[in-house]
Amino acid sequence: MTTRRRFLRSIASLPAMLALQGTNPWSARARSIFDSDQVSDALARHRTLHSLAPGAVKPEGWLGIYLNKQAKQLSLHLPEVSRPFIGAYWAGEENAESWWPWEQRGYWVDGSLRCALVTGDQELLRVAQAPVDYTLSHAFPDGYLGPALIKNGKEDDPRVDNFRWPNTVFFRALAAKGEATNDPSIAAAMRKHYLSDRAPYGGPSRDVTNVEGMLWCYERTGDKRLLAMAENAWADFLLSAEPGDFESGDLHPTRVFADTPINAHGVTHIEKAKLPAILFLHTGNKEYLRFALAAQKRIFDHHMLIDGIPSTTEDYRGITALDSHETCCISDHTWTWGYLLMATGDGIWGDHIERACFNAAFGAIKKDWKAHQYFSCPNQVLATPTSNHTVLQHGNGWMSYRPNGGHGVACCGGNVHRMFPNYVIRMWMSEPEGGLAAILYGPSRIKTTVGSGQAVEIEQQTNYPFEEEIHFVFQSQEPVAFPWLFRIPRWCSSPAFYLNGKPITLLSMRNGFATLNRRFNPGDRITLVLPMKSSLSHWPGNGVGVEHGPLVYSLPIKEEWTPSVEAKWSTPEFPEWSAMPAGPWNYGLAVDDDNLRSQLQAQRKPMSEDPWVDPPINVVVPGRKIKEWDVEDSKKNPNQKFTPPLPVVTRDSAAAETEQIALVPYGATQLRLTIFPQVKREYGSGE
Repeated sequence: MTTRRRFLRSIASLPAMLALQGTNPWSARARSIFDSDQVSDALARHRTLHSLAPGAVKPEGWLGIYLNKQAKQLSLHLPEVSRPFIGAYWAGEENAESWWPWEQRGYWVDGSLRCALVTGDQELLRVAQAPVDYTLSHAFPDGYLGPALIKNGKEDDPRVDNFRWPNTVFFRALAAKGEATNDPSIAAAMRKHYLSDRAPYGGPSRDVTNVEGMLWCYERTGDKRLLAMAENAWADFLLSAEPGDFESGDLHPTRVFADTPINAHGVTHIEKAKLPAILFLHTGNKEYLRFALAAQKRIFDHHMLIDGIPSTTEDYRGITALDSHETCCISDHTWTWGYLLMATGDGIWGDHIERACFNAAFGAIKKDWKAHQYFSCPNQVLATPTSNHTVLQHGNGWMSYRPNGGHGVACCGGNVHRMFPNYVIRMWMSEPEGGLAAILYGPSRIKTTVGSGQAVEIEQQTNYPFEEEIHFVFQSQEPVAFPWLFRIPRWCSSPAFYLNGKPITLLSMRNGFATLNRRFNPGDRITLVLPMKSSLSHWPGNGVGVEHGPLVYSLPIKEEWTPSVEAKWSTPEFPEWSAMPAGPWNYGLAVDDDNLRSQLQAQRKPMSEDPWVDPPINVVVPGRKIKEWDVEDSKKNPNQKFTPPLPVVTRDSAAAETEQIALVPYGATQLRLTIFPQVKREYGSGE
């Protein structure tokens, strides 16, 4: 007898041929998700790569500067600045209208605890760890971890009954402490929590995301009841997810494998779409992995922006110059892609994490780490209390820079703290044969074990992504043999390796990783060179963008900053910032793909102390001013102004004079123009 559940499971195994071809600049990269050997390779060893414990990797150089800024500034002080973070949620406070404050503060606890663990900042560790310790020591008699309101809360509509969702968010902090301290009591407490809880985790709400915590606990306790609980929750979720249903995340198999645009909230979709990848890690069931890959392909085919994060304001939207994303989605999409990397062993997911963090993440924060945006955009020529140009909350302050970007909707105010600690934690991973994989690049130091347990330390000396060379200095008590994998980004066509200054030939290269399998001696220095090239990407409305290696380039717009303080949400030390343009920005680019090498020039200078404030590299391009292209006035409120859409460029509107304009890395900007109108060559003087 064919039950509805069996029918849905059979749909989930449909081959990738049902996926449709995309039409945006990311479609070729999206197709590579299926064109590679990810599924077959992962099936051969379904636990392909494994994340290391928080604290194994320590950031240094520019990366250390920014993690320490985060630790000393907003991560440490947010509980003194803004609601709901000033409340005792997860540390004793039980009064709220619904589950929201526990979700929002849970994000901050997780991100700040991880930041403390990777930086070693003891003051932040004390503050961030307090809610974790309180929750673990105040379990209910049945083992439930969390407040009574969430334990007993319930909505009339099961699709939005998200009362177990805050546990997913907060339990990631429990997992971070459990991994960092190797404390088995944390997994034991979570095991008791899940096995005693009778919540309907398999419904259409976000509660199903607890599969992540269940499987983390299963991996450490070996209790197969947790695995069964996780698999049943996912199967029941698929039964409840009607085709096209917004609240369930639009994850019905008939939609996922048809490669349709996504009709869902960004966080809802991506937090659920990662679950089959995690299930694959623990079961080896290929249908889980195929589902996870198909879900990601929809994102890249239909919604991806130039800075590496899809348009999510807050729902998935289009790819015009004004489409933007929620800062929550930077943390959540990169976190999900880490699981895809572990499941597939394919470096393309490291490429995606790197692109999003270097561009979207740095582009959403103020460089002193005292404020961030709720929504950020490739094109934002102003960021004020009324400049939000997106459909959702049009005209409000969600695009200004604030310590709590959304005020009462404080999810991004908490989630922003997870971006960079998770980048550091996942810079290295272990592989099944006792080796190591260099996943993400940046100045750092790792201490771990390889082979049969030999202790090693590797220092990553580099100014990447601002320079092309990455030096790995290896130390151990004695020579050690192990496989060492290096991610080779898809944008790099001619990588080079050197061992102690001499060129070496690699033994193998597959799925975005080069493997060097040999005996390494103390003091060995391996150099990886990733030559970077400039390229153009094309966008709707005659838009064009400039990329160089992993970095997207933008025209930096000089800002006129105005601070303000609003009670409950900000303080004089951590104010809210309004930014108006104080310099020209209305340029089109007079570039084309056929003459790109002669038109774009990358210029370098010595590495600066803070490359995101004083970039050591820029790209000079020919540009022409576009007449009468100015900030857009609101039709309803004359006091409101917005970033304008791309103009239609004509011979008359494009200035005849060509100027050489310097673009800087996207992440080094606050106000910026990233998608430019393309100016035809014949519109210029004398052409």
